Amino acid sequence: MGDPQYTKYPDLALSQHIFHIANLSSSKATQNSSLQALQDAIKEHKMAPLYHRLAHPVTGDLNVAGEGTSSQPPSLRRQSSTLLATRQPAKNVHLPWDEQLYEQLVADNEKELEAIQKEEDEATEKAGETEIQTA
Repeated sequence: MGDPQYTKYPDLALSQHIFHIANLSSSKATQNSSLQALQDAIKEHKMAPLYHRLAHPVTGDLNVAGEGTSSQPPSLRRQSSTLLATRQPAKNVHLPWDEQLYEQLVADNEKELEAIQKEEDEATEKAGETEIQTA
């Protein structure tokens, strides 16, 4: 029949890298290689929301203890699910927060969205509703 076809997105390798980074029982070499692969993927695919979710100093799931701690006492309410493997992720691997990188990723995403919107608007003007589906 041929080679099996797999969907390109979501990229489950990214979730595996996040798991290795946060897992306390992963080896240091595995954590470091997963961290490098995650950083490369974030930069290559311009993943600003994922970068913010993981590395932000205040709300990031992988931020270093004390880097962005809250002054409020811990809540007894159950926390919602996160991307991490455990409630207490490994803190020996650090995904650094770079505000300039984040702003660049957001700007690149906005440019791409504007280009898509422009293409869709042009298709609507030229050929109507049927051309929008191909754009």
